[in-house]
Amino acid sequence: MDCLFIRRNLFSYQEHKLSDKDTKEFEAHLLSCAECSRIVSEFRSVTSVIDLRKDAEPNPFAGTRIIQRLESEMESNKEKREPVFIRILQPLAVAALLVIAVIIGFSIVKQREPEISAIINHRQDIQAIQSDLNIPDFVDEDETFFANK
Repeated sequence: MDCLFIRRNLFSYQEHKLSDKDTKEFEAHLLSCAECSRIVSEFRSVTSVIDLRKDAEPNPFAGTRIIQRLESEMESNKEKREPVFIRILQPLAVAALLVIAVIIGFSIVKQREPEISAIINHRQDIQAIQSDLNIPDFVDEDETFFANK
């Protein structure tokens, strides 16, 4: 008998479901192998704790307390719920505000379009001057000098 058989059949041994031959070999291996003996001992202690917990009597009033608590929570949630039209109108109002914000943003850009195109033209003029004179980069003073001419 090997240690793998012992580990695989712990439950069967504990519940006395092994054949007489296997049980005798199981117990003989436990006498010769300290590691398997320790594993079986720990397994027995764990199962004894589990058996103690199974036999513990539950509090008979715990179920009724839990049910009462759930019912009271459900009642308080019913009182706190907002009317249906508020739950529908709130997302609609947020969506409307977003649409208005986008429209305002586009109108501001549209009003500033001549300024933006002037800035773009100004930069293009500076780049043209820079390429004509073969100057790698302008500094701020140079940019204002050429922009004023």
